[in-house]
Amino acid sequence: MKNLLLSSSFVILLLTGCKLGHYGELIKTTTGTDYPKSLFGDNFNSFLFKTNITVYNKNFSGLLITKQLSANDYRVIFTTELGIKMFDFEFKDTTFTLHYCVSQFNNPKLLKVIQKDIETLLMSNISNKKQTNYEDKDGFYRVQKLKFQKTENYYFTEKLSAQLTKIEHAKKRIKKTTFTLSNYKNDFPDNILIQHHDLKLKIDLNLLKK
Repeated sequence: MKNLLLSSSFVILLLTGCKLGHYGELIKTTTGTDYPKSLFGDNFNSFLFKTNITVYNKNFSGLLITKQLSANDYRVIFTTELGIKMFDFEFKDTTFTLHYCVSQFNNPKLLKVIQKDIETLLMSNISNKKQTNYEDKDGFYRVQKLKFQKTENYYFTEKLSAQLTKIEHAKKRIKKTTFTLSNYKNDFPDNILIQHHDLKLKIDLNLLKK
């Protein structure tokens, strides 16, 4: 009987921990109904990043350009520093178009992951998502959770600086990807680091020009 009680207690503790997940210590608030502010702004010409993509221990260095063609229409191209195109994406409303990619990136799963990473940074088409507001237990961050079909994104904004410093992509409240935004200048981060926790993929973006 004693062993049965101990086993039952362990199961309850395990289930509770799974329910709380990585975000169990966030405190729900009723303040703030605005959606996360768009990182690139509603209208922009282009942003150029010096970029390093590490995937399965292979490194690809070059330049990534993000250009807005019209409202909700974005072109994202990754090239080597010599100008050889590696991939070419277009995001228009809710439609994604793969214009080109080299064989090293021509993997449906990998392309889907990179597509979702870029969509997260563009922050387009989020105004119709269900939002829940939190703050961290120490009161340093305002946290906005947006619910997608099977996943959710958590946006961490420092209260003092009002800067978005982190985005976490999660599934069933388990952190899958962390976007770290740092070294802000003129309201835009000089460095964006995308680190996947269940896939050997890291993307490091350093702003060159906007």
